[in-house]
Amino acid sequence: MLFERDKFQKFLLPLGLAVFLIGLAIFAYLGIYFRYWADDWCYNADFRNLGFLETLRGYAYNVTYTPSRYSVTILAGLFYPFDILGLQLLIPLSLLLWTWGLVRLFVNISSLSSCPLSTFHAVLLSCIIVYFSIYLAPHLYQSVYWNTGFFTYTFPLVLFPWVLTLVTDQNTSKAKLILVALLSLLAGGFSEASNTVLVSVLALYTVIAFIGSRSKKVWAQKTFTPALVALIFAIIAMALLVFAPTTQLRAERYGEPASLPELVTLVFNFTREFVTLSLKDYQQLLIVILAGLLGFVLTSKERDINIPKMLSLGLGIFALAILLVAASLTPSAYIERGLPILRTQIIPRHIMVFAFVALGWSAGFILRNLYSPAWLQTTATVALLIALIFPIFTIFTASKYIPMYSQRAQLWDEREAAILSAIENNQERVEVLAIDGAPVGGIRDFDPPDKKGYWISVCAMDYYDIKFQVNLP
Repeated sequence: MLFERDKFQKFLLPLGLAVFLIGLAIFAYLGIYFRYWADDWCYNADFRNLGFLETLRGYAYNVTYTPSRYSVTILAGLFYPFDILGLQLLIPLSLLLWTWGLVRLFVNISSLSSCPLSTFHAVLLSCIIVYFSIYLAPHLYQSVYWNTGFFTYTFPLVLFPWVLTLVTDQNTSKAKLILVALLSLLAGGFSEASNTVLVSVLALYTVIAFIGSRSKKVWAQKTFTPALVALIFAIIAMALLVFAPTTQLRAERYGEPASLPELVTLVFNFTREFVTLSLKDYQQLLIVILAGLLGFVLTSKERDINIPKMLSLGLGIFALAILLVAASLTPSAYIERGLPILRTQIIPRHIMVFAFVALGWSAGFILRNLYSPAWLQTTATVALLIALIFPIFTIFTASKYIPMYSQRAQLWDEREAAILSAIENNQERVEVLAIDGAPVGGIRDFDPPDKKGYWISVCAMDYYDIKFQVNLP
């Protein structure tokens, strides 16, 4: 029976990896149809006409878009010279970096907590987290396939694991401290919602490491200083976002912010609502079940396993997730007295997916060590094979985006070809078609002068240096 189980383990681990790698490949492939929309045109116009450094200086005075989020400007500027090719490479590279960062973070957590987790298992869990974070994004197009939206809300999630990996790594070199400081400053400068999450998790870890260092814990003594450095520079990034001159100007549009008592009430209610809806969502419950089955079937009994410690770790991650969800919702609650717009909600969604996967895996691993008769192992293996139907179904669903995204990219390419042809022929004006954003959940495109989005057309006209006659679809 043991031989049979080992054989199933060797089969199920690559099977699970294959399923989620195919899913991630679908999202990477959709990056082929990545194009510029909305604020992207304003960034591009400034990069072309003003140059990178002057565009970055727009942090102090430009209110047409949001250069106060300096990290977005930096990353957009780095990819701008590569034009469409840069956009097409952005998603595959980011998915790889995101998954790799989570793997490194899981390995470090396993080492610090003495909770066993192999590298192969860390790869599988990381693929699951990244895949479902994207699949369940409340507004996939604006969060992932819109350049400004991706850099503002999703790319910080790519960098967070690397910040935490460097912090929890027990290398104490000065070069590492410099890298931690720079990466924290960059990761904290994308948006207010992501910054509050980064500051919160770093603050909590810094306190834990401080307490541990007072108790002469070696891991705490080696990681306290990097954690403190990361926290300081994340707070500096928060100050750069909050006190930017352009942020103050934009804040006036929203009126008086929430008072402290009102803010506490709003954040509590929004967090409770978000977490409750997550718990009621059958797809996220299926993630817990799938992770639990994987944790039971793919692991083996450990002789020296500390069950209470494993249970505390799983529950601690879930409690931390609730805290971080609250942190991500705080800026919009303070400024707008409401939930953040859908594209921002990929941040709390990712946090909950991470928590569900960690909790499910921990529960399955604990059950494996407490009670795992032969009949239960067989039942769990069959149940896991059935449960894998769920991610396979979601992959099929995600693949349906391909023709829609392809059509939008074709319309975009035809429009740009017409614009470039008009420029080559020295025309002063060109007719352009506004591409309907409704099929992808809404994304701003060109508008005529009497419409709200005309500012996007102005930026695009500045970029191409030609006048538009915008035709609505």
